[in-house]
Amino acid sequence: MNIKNKHFWTEAFHCVGITIFAILLTVLVAYGLASLSVFSPLEKSADFQMSDIYQSVAESKAVHQLSNDITIVSVDGCGREEVLEMINYVSEYSHAAIGVDIFFTYPEKDNTYLLNTLGNVPNLVCAAKFEKDENGDTWHHAKQSFYEDSIDVIYGYANLNASSHRDVVRTFVPFVLTSNNDTLISMPVQLAKMHNPKSYNALLARNNEIETIAFENIEFPVVSARDVLADKVDESLLAERIILVGDTGFQNDTYLSPLHNPIPGVMLHAYALQTILSGNYIDTTPSWLNWLIAIVLCVLLTSCNLWAGYRRSIFVRIAQFVIIYLLIVIGCAYFASHHMYIDFSVSILMIGFGLVAFDVWFGFVALYNFIKNKIVKK
Repeated sequence: MNIKNKHFWTEAFHCVGITIFAILLTVLVAYGLASLSVFSPLEKSADFQMSDIYQSVAESKAVHQLSNDITIVSVDGCGREEVLEMINYVSEYSHAAIGVDIFFTYPEKDNTYLLNTLGNVPNLVCAAKFEKDENGDTWHHAKQSFYEDSIDVIYGYANLNASSHRDVVRTFVPFVLTSNNDTLISMPVQLAKMHNPKSYNALLARNNEIETIAFENIEFPVVSARDVLADKVDESLLAERIILVGDTGFQNDTYLSPLHNPIPGVMLHAYALQTILSGNYIDTTPSWLNWLIAIVLCVLLTSCNLWAGYRRSIFVRIAQFVIIYLLIVIGCAYFASHHMYIDFSVSILMIGFGLVAFDVWFGFVALYNFIKNKIVKK
């Protein structure tokens, strides 16, 4: 083997070793440390994904439009009777559907008005909650409102895809299955099914367990329940629309989102519902493709570093930051034009850890050569 070939294979060995080392570091940080309970507070406080950047950039550049399908009626400060009066008032319009994102936990002395309203208003969806069974694979209806055994109503499950109020809500779960293989339908999906069966069928055809919420370029009219009762709300905001009823200022029903901090639960249902009605779904590149891109970039950067040597390594460091910037720009542009989320977070980690692995690798090589020379001299 001549010197040139030997040098090539030596460089190839270093490149492969450094890349494998960078992959191990990336996996450790991306999956290993995040799974340890000691890191949970840090993980929750820094809950962030690349898609947040894409959604924020798309939202800031998009022309905002007022939803033609959904109106949110805020019941902040209203008593139970006011809420029911408002629902009856709205039902007099030719509404598409009404979603009541409220739990009536305790009965009162006389519940006739509540039972008649919820049982007789057409196209009404009441909030419910599902819980996971002990086997962890199926779900069941968890009773929250006192009337759930008294009247026959249509339920929309109001669970948000979050374990606590510190989680960022980016997705929604359209359906879950019970142990009897029955389907529990989430509130946004139930309302879409009533209002626009075509959009509901399109969601079914996607056959996804989880869907990403599209937050950009849409706003929802928010009106007060008391203004509705006082006839101070424009009729166009109530007729032929889906009316979502809920609290907008209740701190225990607010969550984080990629765009707003915090955002009420009823607003998150509105965004999920609008995603279904518009068909503006966000697709995600497969994990294997994200890793392939990351590995290719790491190999290229490592090869450049091996070629550059010590004196020109500063240019490789500069290239590292340029590539990271370009990945973010490309990801944002592709998301805006194709509504496709490319997760470049793995690539960014690999690029960073590639240079760390390079320094550590050759540190060990230098240590090995030092020990080897000591042994030879002896």
